[in-house]
Amino acid sequence: MRLKKLLLLSLLIISLNSCKDNKKASINDEQNKSIPGDYYKNEDAEELNEKGIELSKSGNYDKGKEFFLKSLVLDPNNPTTLSNLGLNRYLDYDYDAAIKYYQKSYEVSDSTYHIAGINLGLTYFYNKEFDKGVVITNYVIKNTEDNDILSTAYVHRALNYLGKDDCEKAQTDLNYIIVNFQGIGNTEYHIKDLTEKIKNCVQQNL
Repeated sequence: MRLKKLLLLSLLIISLNSCKDNKKASINDEQNKSIPGDYYKNEDAEELNEKGIELSKSGNYDKGKEFFLKSLVLDPNNPTTLSNLGLNRYLDYDYDAAIKYYQKSYEVSDSTYHIAGINLGLTYFYNKEFDKGVVITNYVIKNTEDNDILSTAYVHRALNYLGKDDCEKAQTDLNYIIVNFQGIGNTEYHIKDLTEKIKNCVQQNL
């Protein structure tokens, strides 16, 4: 499947550290995903999308946004570009706009472009819409068999459970991640991060 091949071979990782602060985005930890070159019939739209990724990766979010929007003029219902634009807005802390573009990406793909779904789940977490974060990650978990997507969905669901102070459900997700996703992506980082957050959650609720 072309999407899976690109996910494995052409994955561009752009991430924001998994903590509730205002540190600028980094490109180190595997949490948010953007894929160049998928679902494109128009080569110019694809090139504009890739330029938007390049600019966003360098931290030039406003210029990156311009290129994604230009790409959408040529291919207005492209789920990849819409998801990448959502990621661009997320990295610039414009969570409401990010949510809008992720939702549109998922809608035009008939809820099959799960990268938008997992990114939406994390954006809901940072926007403190934890119930919505749980709902979207539940949906992704029930509707994909891709382990890379699944591992991220479980991480993002656990974060939203923590946002709801549901330490027990977050721990259940962490246990599942430990058993099923060792060695996938940046799982080791997420295990350590969630372990610390769950410990704090439990202590705060004593």
